[in-house]
Amino acid sequence: MNKPCNVSKINKFKKSGTGSQRWKFNIYRVGMLTGTALILSANSVLAQWKWNLGFAPEYFYWQENDGGAKLLDESGLRYGLDLSGKQIQIESWLWAADFKIYYGSVDYNGQTMGGTPLKSTTGYIGGSGEMRFGYRWSLARHQRVELMGGFGFEDWTRSLNGPGGYTENWLPIYFKAGLELTPDPTGWIGTVGVKVPIYTDQTVDLSRQGGPTFNLYPGSMPSLYADLGYQFCKHLSAEAFFDSYWFSVSPPKDLGGGLEAYQPESKTYQVGVKVGWTF
Repeated sequence: MNKPCNVSKINKFKKSGTGSQRWKFNIYRVGMLTGTALILSANSVLAQWKWNLGFAPEYFYWQENDGGAKLLDESGLRYGLDLSGKQIQIESWLWAADFKIYYGSVDYNGQTMGGTPLKSTTGYIGGSGEMRFGYRWSLARHQRVELMGGFGFEDWTRSLNGPGGYTENWLPIYFKAGLELTPDPTGWIGTVGVKVPIYTDQTVDLSRQGGPTFNLYPGSMPSLYADLGYQFCKHLSAEAFFDSYWFSVSPPKDLGGGLEAYQPESKTYQVGVKVGWTF
């Protein structure tokens, strides 16, 4: 709420100083104190978290099925940069976060919209972010176990190249829950859990083919995620990870002129390694 300025106090303050220099000095002093307080507060918050920045190459696989028959698949390497953080309480409620960006070009083995067999490539670029909340218990001298759950989102662009190529943008919002193993300060790292997309928006852009742009909404199916690794010292860690998305077939979209579009059942799998620096 905005409060009215007390002019009488400002006038009194000006008379006790030496004009504008005194006024500017006090503004500067208040600014310095405020800035110092903000910096100290930020440092206090950051000091309660342990962060890990890692390079995370992965083998990516995508498959679409229609009526039980495989329509297409994609496979190849993608390269990611991952920043993850977790609060450092010993036995308590805690927060955790994860952010990732990635890109890559994979092999496409499928068909055009007209059904003609096609081998080409697909480009991917995207990112994700999630927040989790849970409780931590001491498992052993240097190990902690946590029951965690939370929400996240991922946003990626899928550019299909070659004849009949077009662009898709996917935006799933998901819920995930599972068990996590955290070292203190060195030891095993691990997670295992279930992830469910609760809402997915897919934008299909056919402008390269002179067609329309429209949205589809693939359905949800639960899938698994897991990782296992080791924190070798205060700063260096390595992990192997597995992740996945499962989407059921979307409701059809009427494009007019007797044409309909839908996204078939789609599944993705990612298997990779992450070499990280903890700070």
